[in-house]
Amino acid sequence: MSGYDSIRSAVPRRVLIAYTSRPPTIEYLKAAFARRGIEARGFLADENTWFDRLVIRRVNKLAHNLRVIPKSRVLFADHPWAHFNHRSRRLREEIAAYDPDLVLLIRGLGFRRWATEGARTALGWWVEADQRVDEALGEVPWFDGYFFINSSSVEAARAAGHRHVHYLPHAADPSVFRPLPGNARDIDFSFVGLWSRKRQEYIEAALEVSGNGALYGPKWYAKTFRDARLRRIVRGRYIAGEALVRLYNRTKVVINVTNWGAATGRSGMTMRLFEVPACGSFLLTDHSLEIAQVITPGEHLETFSDLAEFREKLRRYLAADAERERIAAQGRAHVAAHCTYERTVDRICEVYARLRIKA
Repeated sequence: MSGYDSIRSAVPRRVLIAYTSRPPTIEYLKAAFARRGIEARGFLADENTWFDRLVIRRVNKLAHNLRVIPKSRVLFADHPWAHFNHRSRRLREEIAAYDPDLVLLIRGLGFRRWATEGARTALGWWVEADQRVDEALGEVPWFDGYFFINSSSVEAARAAGHRHVHYLPHAADPSVFRPLPGNARDIDFSFVGLWSRKRQEYIEAALEVSGNGALYGPKWYAKTFRDARLRRIVRGRYIAGEALVRLYNRTKVVINVTNWGAATGRSGMTMRLFEVPACGSFLLTDHSLEIAQVITPGEHLETFSDLAEFREKLRRYLAADAERERIAAQGRAHVAAHCTYERTVDRICEVYARLRIKA
């Protein structure tokens, strides 16, 4: 009997999930909770006020550019229409109106401490880089339980004396990320993500192997304006939904290069490590400390540790169709069996149940 089945009498009836609209993690979790017979509602934390967009942000940008105040400070920090205060107030009001048994606050955007006032049980889930662990540690005491996608952050939290912290990686929804019939793999490599100097170095290395690539993400147009070779493969600033699924299905090797990495090495896995294999596609990703605990390199996907290894493996797998497709198929089966949002919901419910039993 699974942990979920053994404690199902203590599962929540209603769950409120707070996060941003992109990526649509709220929708994946709502569907997974529903499949477990639990009602879930989403709260979009990125909804903003016109005053913050048109006044507060512009005034602060001007003040920072003119060096009136340092970038570590902002004006109007206590204004009720400032985004930080506005979303915190809205969340507190939503908790009062919906009266959920559990509030799951996924940490992208920050909230005031009082935002979860009135919550019967509040859980946090840190899905940001491990370099920002100090920010997370400052808010761990606010919650009844706290999850991290970075194993290194769990260790840091426990070293700081926090015992109510848990490891919870990302997942995939195989009903969304799935193989599409009849899709030919006509793109050698693709990458989706925000531009960075590090990422550009890897894409340049990929172009040394093949010129048949596709690139999506913010800032790539601006940063590659004078580089015709790179600019030629930039297809757009944003891609999601069915278009993203089609891209993965068309790609021979999907590349993942993060901007994460603590001093001891990168910790944490992005959603791409699960969504690409769920499509039955091959992923080549930078290594992370906990990857082998969840998904096996060389069996379900492939990893690299530096630029030279990346270049060598990209060349190798582009030339080895049968091996590449075999690993991709094994990755799909593994994700479907072990890395779905139902598993995520089960883990959340297990922690919730233990808290309720203790109470």
